[in-house]
Amino acid sequence: MAEAAKKLQEVPKKLEAVPAAGAPEKKKFDVLGLVSVLIISLNLAAVVGLGMYMKKVWAKMMEVETKMEEVMQAQKEEEAPPAKEKLAGRAITPPVPATLYPLESFLVNITSDQGPKFLQTQMELELTDSATEEEITKKKAAIRDAVIVLLSSRSYKQIREASGMVTLRRDILRAVNNLLTSGQVREVYFTQFHFN
Repeated sequence: MAEAAKKLQEVPKKLEAVPAAGAPEKKKFDVLGLVSVLIISLNLAAVVGLGMYMKKVWAKMMEVETKMEEVMQAQKEEEAPPAKEKLAGRAITPPVPATLYPLESFLVNITSDQGPKFLQTQMELELTDSATEEEITKKKAAIRDAVIVLLSSRSYKQIREASGMVTLRRDILRAVNNLLTSGQVREVYFTQFHFN
């Protein structure tokens, strides 16, 4: 009987040692736990990387903002009216306003797709100094001829475009300055510009 009791006690121990049918074996590492740790680690690395990237972007934005403030300050200084400066105890006088020399009106034929057109214009020349005025008076015929040749060489379409007006103004300035020896014309101003 003692032997039968002993055998009955050994049966449950043997059953514990034998795995049940269909039950998976226990592994040393829990796969689910390992995947969880891996996902958490990747998320942490992504957050740290994003934080470092945002720090660089913020630093760059602050640098751009600082540069913009410097540019705005420089622009304000340029726009501000110049204060009277003193140089070695003497006040610096502002530059003398330029002399304007009016030219008589011009009436020229210009080519157009819609038939002949007339351009009537009047302009004034801004001189670098008043001495140039005398030379322009002496060479008035040559200057008028150069301007007429330039105006009549342009088409209606060329002159109507904004870039065409700028080019015409620059060409007149160059042509007049080529005729002068004692001074220069600084700018050409159209005071009248009309098509008929």
